[in-house]
Amino acid sequence: MPEVAQELCADPTLVKSPTPEDIDAPITMDDWDSIFKQATAELEDENWDDAGEKWYTLADAAHEAGDGVKEALCRGHVATCFIMLGTEYAREAQTHYHHALALAEEADDHDLQVDLLNKMAGFYSRLGEVHRTIACLNRLLELHDASEDTEAQLHVMGSLAGISYDTEDYEMAVRHYMDVLERAKKIGDNELIGKVYCNLGIAHQELEQFDKAIEFYSQSLELAKELGNKEMEGLAYSNLADAYSTQEEYDEAVDYLEQTINAYTELGDKSAEGKARAELSIAQHHTEENDAAIESMEQAVKLAQEVDDKMAEAERLMQLGSLKLVAKNDNVSAESLLDQSIKVWRNIALLMRRQLLSEWQSEQQMSDNPRAVSFLQQHAAAYTMLQKALVAQNKNNLALEAAEEGRAKALHDLMVLCDDLEWETPEANVMSCTGMQELAQQQQSTIVVYSMVEPDQLLYIWTISAAGGEPVFTTVDLEALSIQHDGNTVNGAVQKLYETMAALSTQMSCRGPAQASDEDVSPQIPSADDEIAELKYLYTALVAPVIGQLPVDKDVVFVPHGVLNLVPFAALKNESGDALIKSHAMSVAPSVRTFGALASRAAAPVSDAALVVANPDLLPQFELEPLPGCEIEGQAISEILGAENTKVLSGPDARMQVVVQEMQNASMMHFACHGQPGILYLAPTLPTGDVEEEEDEEEEQYDDGLLYREHLHYLHLPAKPSVVLSCNYSAAGSITEDGILGLPRGFLAAGARSVLSTLWVAPEDLSLIHISEPTRLLSISYAVFCLKKKKKKNNRTNTVSTTEEQVGKRLTKK
Repeated sequence: MPEVAQELCADPTLVKSPTPEDIDAPITMDDWDSIFKQATAELEDENWDDAGEKWYTLADAAHEAGDGVKEALCRGHVATCFIMLGTEYAREAQTHYHHALALAEEADDHDLQVDLLNKMAGFYSRLGEVHRTIACLNRLLELHDASEDTEAQLHVMGSLAGISYDTEDYEMAVRHYMDVLERAKKIGDNELIGKVYCNLGIAHQELEQFDKAIEFYSQSLELAKELGNKEMEGLAYSNLADAYSTQEEYDEAVDYLEQTINAYTELGDKSAEGKARAELSIAQHHTEENDAAIESMEQAVKLAQEVDDKMAEAERLMQLGSLKLVAKNDNVSAESLLDQSIKVWRNIALLMRRQLLSEWQSEQQMSDNPRAVSFLQQHAAAYTMLQKALVAQNKNNLALEAAEEGRAKALHDLMVLCDDLEWETPEANVMSCTGMQELAQQQQSTIVVYSMVEPDQLLYIWTISAAGGEPVFTTVDLEALSIQHDGNTVNGAVQKLYETMAALSTQMSCRGPAQASDEDVSPQIPSADDEIAELKYLYTALVAPVIGQLPVDKDVVFVPHGVLNLVPFAALKNESGDALIKSHAMSVAPSVRTFGALASRAAAPVSDAALVVANPDLLPQFELEPLPGCEIEGQAISEILGAENTKVLSGPDARMQVVVQEMQNASMMHFACHGQPGILYLAPTLPTGDVEEEEDEEEEQYDDGLLYREHLHYLHLPAKPSVVLSCNYSAAGSITEDGILGLPRGFLAAGARSVLSTLWVAPEDLSLIHISEPTRLLSISYAVFCLKKKKKKNNRTNTVSTTEEQVGKRLTKK
């Protein structure tokens, strides 16, 4: 890819067009060199605003003098300053780049066009605008063809091939690499030819054309030997090994990996040698040479330590521990190695938290914390394997701590930042079993922690009683359960349940876009009285094994794992057909730590201020019908909360900007509107068409009314509100080790104390909340109140409608 000069920043300063007051005297071309040097110095000192203003002034002076080349040069620099000020000024940067390019083309200045197109390609690449990046590169290629600059041609063609590979258009990547190969052969550049052979092999391997991949890898190897290029030789051996491993031909892979190691040992490249030894260990394990596999991994760990590669060290310690556990049943050694691996992860995670805090403080915070989510996802296996090693030694409480530590770290970090708390040590973010027991007693809630250690095969469950005592550990043989139930699985049941309920959106008016369905399949639309077998199967797998440990007079907090995040625990039914919500008040938490953090928020004072958003007007292009039932629901909720303290926004008044502003003070929020995973549909802010009125107003930002999960992470909700999301799939999103990446996560990270949301579609006329309480206690958070039952001595009254049980409401509360 074209090299991008520097990282984009997020400085809020804006490069402004200079006004007459800013300039003491008109700039003449005689002043050009002096001011240009000043602007360059400002850029080097990272004074983007001052540099941009000077170049803007110079561009105007060049324009007045009729010097298109100098104007183009300065407008290109202005664009660079906008880039350095942050992505929010991308449009301004784009405008100046295109203006500069047009001037350079008009002047037929080849070098300036090349410079601008290179910068524009990097700019669009940074923004993720692939098609515009490709357009810039294609124009560059035309210029280099015209000037017969072969080296530049090859650079651009390689960039085009790289984009095709990154976007998984491997056939196009092959075509580009073949073009590069043809030109490289013409100029006799054997080093480049060898690299292209390697890249062609990789592209063909991605296309699962293994014979062609091996052919190109072999050609790369022959050329490397001919040139005496050990680095290329080692890479070729490594690629050949990978091609054979992918086809599960491990004997051949072992041979090539041993030659890879020889090449890198001769080069003295310990980092590459360590990587090859780790891969050799895995291949040897597949050939059942487990002693050799363990020895190879031990050497790989040692090499990672020698080069101080902490990421590789932790990964290989985890792999070595897994080998000890699986191949040797050496649970003690496995525990030690996996614990060492996790200690390294903790230190890396602490550095990531500190970086997040720095970004937060400098207002450069990325939406959510994707790096931490990805980091946790990649290394979840260490926690899973450690649980198995500990359970095998009957260390069930330590296994619980490992299960807890391995989830919802990134969300908890965001909540810690939001609540102005601090981290002290890498271990400070680890919750002990004793801490979990104390939390259950303090909150008078039974906590049920799930860990899907082997999907659809083995499930661990810990029940932490509100009454105190040791957690009760339960294992569920899901594989045996599947055999008993005609091959049904937990994953299959969740998927079938989702498809069954999604069929509602194609047959009736719902609060969100209809879900696309297979035209050849006629979906079965369930009624309130229909028997949904999946609800009983999931109850049998997840609740029945621990139902005796769940007293009906205590709240239950379920902490799911993996696909279990999509399970509607409230709607699960026992053999008698009774939903769990009829007997137990419950909520769902991504982790025990987040439950504890939100319990602390729940202790904060609650104001009477409430916000209800019902049936906003939407842009016509969304093709979503109005929701009069939501407006009725909004009015009813307003009366319950107290009309004098409740702000109701509906129709055109429910503009996203207004809603977000009102959210800052509300301690209770209820959204009855269209939605889909990660998005709430609110009213847009559009130009009025009245030019004079718009000129009198301050600059207003226009929007389409869509409130995304990512937007919520930029908010801070100081009132610690309870939130109800009464729309389609408001609880849904991507499943990660950090929980579901959906709207509830965004609200919790922004400061909410609880979120009530839907896992499936919500019919437009659905009576979402049926309340039988004669009075409402202000001390009870609204979202919790909506699901909790009226408590009497020896009697519990259901407050959730039958339809709600069917649709599967769930409370995400910490």
